[in-house]
Formats: sequence, structure tokens, C-alpha cells
Amino acid sequence: MSIDDYLDLLNYAIAINDEQWQADLLDRLKNYKELAEAQKQVDSVRELWSRFDHINFMLLQLFDKLRDHEDAEGSDRWKEQIWELKMERITVAKQIQERYIKIR
Repeated sequence: MSIDDYLDLLNYAIAINDEQWQADLLDRLKNYKELAEAQKQVDSVRELWSRFDHINFMLLQLFDKLRDHEDAEGSDRWKEQIWELKMERITVAKQIQERYIKIR
């Protein structure tokens, strides 16, 4: 939720005179920056995993093409694409390690 959402809820909690809910919402607003940063990191890791999965999917497609049409005219281009995707996958894996697993 955004800060505006929390403030709207706080105003409503004040209007209905729910002091416990007010206190809870105020705590959440105080910790909003930390929570937002943590969520941002989770989203970043999720994006990296999605990219990693997409790279693997593209590699599988290229390997299938290469297996089925090894002597085809475009096979050298496919091999080059495979090499580039492998390098990109290594980069993404390192980023995942740095952000998610905290290995440096």
C-alpha cells in the first residue's frame, strides 16, 4: 500500500475512534521506508529470477533448433546466441547471489 492509503485508513480510524487501529497504522507509517525498501529488494530478486528463467527458456529453444537443424545455414548464429545467453545467465546468477543469497 502507498502512504496515501495508510493516511486514508488512519483518517478513517480516527473518525471511528479506533485507537488500537490508529496505533497500528502509525507504527506502519513509521516503518514504511524500511518496509518499502524490503519490498523493493524482494521485487528486484523476483525480477532477476524471472529473467533467469526467461534466459533458460530461450536457451532451450535454441538448443532444440540446433539439435533439429544442426547443419542449417543459421546454426552459427544460433551458437553465437547460445554463447551470449550463457554469459548473460552468469551475470544474472551473480546478481541473484549478491542480492538474494548475500554471497559476494
